[in-house]
Amino acid sequence: MVCEPQKNRLFNHRHFKSKSTVRLNRKILILELWGLGDLTFATPVLREALRRDDVHLVAKSYAKNLLHPSFPRLSFVPYEAPWTRYVGKYKLWEWNWRALFSLIVWLRKEKYDIAVSVRNDPRDHFFMWLIGARERYGFPLHGSGFFLNRWLSRSQPVQHKVEDWIEIGRALGLPGMDDAQPRLRHSGYLSRNIGDLFAGIRKPVICMHVGARIPVRRWAEAYFENIIRRLRRHFDFHLILVPDPDGFGLGLAPFADTCIARLSVREMVDLLGRVDLLLCNDSGPSHIAASCGRPVIPIFGPSAPDCFRPWGDVHKVVIRDICPWRPCKDYCLFPEVYCMTKLMPDTVWPDIYQHIRTLIDRGIVSPAMIQPSNDAAPEKFA
Repeated sequence: MVCEPQKNRLFNHRHFKSKSTVRLNRKILILELWGLGDLTFATPVLREALRRDDVHLVAKSYAKNLLHPSFPRLSFVPYEAPWTRYVGKYKLWEWNWRALFSLIVWLRKEKYDIAVSVRNDPRDHFFMWLIGARERYGFPLHGSGFFLNRWLSRSQPVQHKVEDWIEIGRALGLPGMDDAQPRLRHSGYLSRNIGDLFAGIRKPVICMHVGARIPVRRWAEAYFENIIRRLRRHFDFHLILVPDPDGFGLGLAPFADTCIARLSVREMVDLLGRVDLLLCNDSGPSHIAASCGRPVIPIFGPSAPDCFRPWGDVHKVVIRDICPWRPCKDYCLFPEVYCMTKLMPDTVWPDIYQHIRTLIDRGIVSPAMIQPSNDAAPEKFA
């Protein structure tokens, strides 16, 4: 839902769509300054807007490697916004003000018709106002509606970020928003290294990505090891382990059939687009796999799956409300991240086992993954 505060009236999406669809070749600036997963959430709007509009994206430097093969017409403006840091975002004296002012001056010269941000973040809204975009769409918060002239409101009090992007797409008059899905075009990411790896594999593939950019989202290596042992008892598969670049997860290498220590973003998309199943933490790779149509079982801790789960009905979020402060948005109040450390393998295993069996029953995962001696009972063992 969108409103124009200067006129203090609400626009119906259907009315606004019919008004907007006659305007072709608009110059649109999209702000998505956060992580890999957040970029995949924006793909429904990117896909439809690029059919007729000149679209520019301000995002972190890896956005081009992630999105260009799927959206070759998209223009990229790399920027590491200081307010997206995990640590030190409020230390204004450490911000690179010169780079920020230079970017603002450069973007003002582009004379955008429209600027949008999915975040209800006053800093994004102030930024869009500073660059002088004629129409500025966003979800206002704490008075940030002053910087917007197209206010958006959510259809539900709590909804997924994909649904937020759909609200933006509707406000922009984009078609296809009713059945919009985040998608990456996997064929655009094919690499020789990953192709050679899969050419030698004859079993269904489970990929285990055990890292996460934010440490409080990482489930313990020992817990993942326990799950690997249980999976081996019941299922027949080739396990590809992807540890984090900082080395977290390398201790699981002896339990994997293949360990890939470093992957480029494009290789990561190619890998995750080929696997039969991804088991991981709440992190960017879960959304990349989901955007390639692959099923995901993510382990969730401090964040909210209602807003950030992998999008689709083939995924299974594993989560328990262990801590009363969850969701805490990655800033734990305690010296120990209880929502992760107290989420034990015995609790997680039945969810994982049953979802794999469901995927097999639905024909999404090959029945070749079932061990011939499998008794179809998710027994517990260390």
